[in-house]
Amino acid sequence: MTAESQAYERSLAMLRRCLSPAGFLASPSDVDNYARIWARDGIISGLAALASGDASLVDGMRRTLLTLAQHQGPHGEIPSNVTVDGKQVSFGRLVGRVDALLWYVVGVCAYSRHTNDTSYKEASRSTIERALFLAGCWEFNNRGLLYTPLSGNWADEYVQQGYVLSDLLLYEMALRSAGTLFTHDEWQSKADTLHQALTINYWPRDSFRDDPLVYHPNAYRSLLSQQGEAEYWLPAFSPAGYLRSFDGLSHALALLADLGNSEQRQRTETYVQALEQQIGSPLLPAFWPVIQPGTPEWQTFEVNHLYGTIKNQPYTYHNGGLWPVLTGLYAAGLVYHGLRNRAEHLLRA
Repeated sequence: MTAESQAYERSLAMLRRCLSPAGFLASPSDVDNYARIWARDGIISGLAALASGDASLVDGMRRTLLTLAQHQGPHGEIPSNVTVDGKQVSFGRLVGRVDALLWYVVGVCAYSRHTNDTSYKEASRSTIERALFLAGCWEFNNRGLLYTPLSGNWADEYVQQGYVLSDLLLYEMALRSAGTLFTHDEWQSKADTLHQALTINYWPRDSFRDDPLVYHPNAYRSLLSQQGEAEYWLPAFSPAGYLRSFDGLSHALALLADLGNSEQRQRTETYVQALEQQIGSPLLPAFWPVIQPGTPEWQTFEVNHLYGTIKNQPYTYHNGGLWPVLTGLYAAGLVYHGLRNRAEHLLRA
């Protein structure tokens, strides 16, 4: 059996272990509440299920989506997680989760397209409309970018907030897929405008210095003047300026959303390959470089954590921890752009 076939069979086996009557669990092990239906993890598992074509796993995606929709909040919120029996519903502990809603929209559209289930599609229309209306409300200044609070997405306790690229790429995907599925021109147009804004604002370049789509001109020009053009997509900015760390999820989604051009993809790949040599593994880190104790960012970890201990110890969790799921999404993006050999290299990690 080839490495590719072996990895595929092991992946299917894991999906089956995570399948419950209510949908896909984040983990079959009940650790830190992961034995629940999590919007983010459940949809990612469901997308893999659709790709497999396995009927029982595809139905697992349906159950996941129905569980999340059943517990949609009064304003359009999608739960962060739900217990299998539906008795406990969480929209986030310290703050709500922006990305749960976006993953849900992407999942509904992907499932509807894959199955051509028109009755499910129409039954889900109102949940999509409510979800995207709420997402629009999170564009607090009506300028097109969602604002994510600290701990408001997959990065949990990591130091990241503001206009976060990974969330905005999901927003674009949600708008585009819903616009296509429901023939909604406004959503499609909004996705196109957002794509252009992301292209300009998350890889500052001298050629865009005076572009009217630059969202935060002072921060943009200051970064160019002090540090020059980036080697990769920047993860976020806020009124206080840009974050400079490497974000694994943003780069996986950037490939899948076709953000940027071939030169930027090559520069990113050069950085990722150098990072592999530095780390000693092809697996992508959640974020890099690592935040160390004694730094201002570490002080945030000391306050913003649950379960009694700091999970973001150096080289663990989101603080430089290596994530197979990010690597898999990144590999899928490489294949989409014709870089199959690189993707197979990552598969063997």
